[in-house]
Amino acid sequence: MVYDSMKRIKGLIAATLTPFDDGGELNLSVIEAYAQHLQNENVKGLFVAGTTGESTLLTVEERKGLAEKWIEVGKDRFEHIIIHVGTSNLKDSQELARHSENNRATAIALMATSFFTPKSVDDLVEYVRLVADCAPNTPLFYYHIPAWTHIPFLMEDFLKAAIPKIPTLAGVKFTSGDMFDLGRCLILEDQRFSIMFGGDEILISALAMGACASVGGTYNFAGKLHCRIMDAFDKGDMETARSEQYRSQAMVKLYCKYGGHAGVGKAIMRFLGLDLGPARSPLSLSESQEAQLRDELGNIGFFTWR
Repeated sequence: MVYDSMKRIKGLIAATLTPFDDGGELNLSVIEAYAQHLQNENVKGLFVAGTTGESTLLTVEERKGLAEKWIEVGKDRFEHIIIHVGTSNLKDSQELARHSENNRATAIALMATSFFTPKSVDDLVEYVRLVADCAPNTPLFYYHIPAWTHIPFLMEDFLKAAIPKIPTLAGVKFTSGDMFDLGRCLILEDQRFSIMFGGDEILISALAMGACASVGGTYNFAGKLHCRIMDAFDKGDMETARSEQYRSQAMVKLYCKYGGHAGVGKAIMRFLGLDLGPARSPLSLSESQEAQLRDELGNIGFFTWR
């Protein structure tokens, strides 16, 4: 089955930011330098046009262009290039799924509609199936982020219901602190699915449950920090793993203090010398906020230990 090709996904997957020019238009020319930066952060793959990538603020054509560029630049650099195709409507998601398969994305990911939401697990499975069928040769991850989508269903229940209906289902991008549900998903059907955790600030908790892959926005600028958490955990050095996780939490606390969105991530990338432009409204930061953020990151030692 198609999902087998993604079963053993491991390591950090960077949720990429979407670069714009000063006029707010897509700026694909910087992606080559961006890819090199991410290689230096030791990430194994990319999650393109997700929440960190301002997906719902992009047009379908912009998302196609973004996917094409990342696949072109990243195919020989990264093990996995996962294109998020979730939108506010079924037809656009189906179009993006077809496009991703035609351009040979490693996998696609799908967040269900979050305004008119599925009202049952069966409704959710059917929605995902309708998109998955448009990319029949490409593994699909369901993007579970209930705090934002308000789709509350347990992923264990979703996966069980989806098994006979979605042959391309590879797993879940699991952005929830529900460790019970995470654990149940990880062991389901003899570890059939790849579950990529989405909580950078509690990565160590997911590792303890058996997760071995994680997707995160902070891996754009703190990939090496989170690699150290994973390496220490694998070696049984819990003191180091916890110490590095506490650093991650201090960083994420500031990230959230200033909004927890792409505008914050892009500001931090500028501090590191890579200008990805502004975030689209309403996600921007003021110049004074950026200056304060930089000072506070310096105060916690971020630029030394990241």
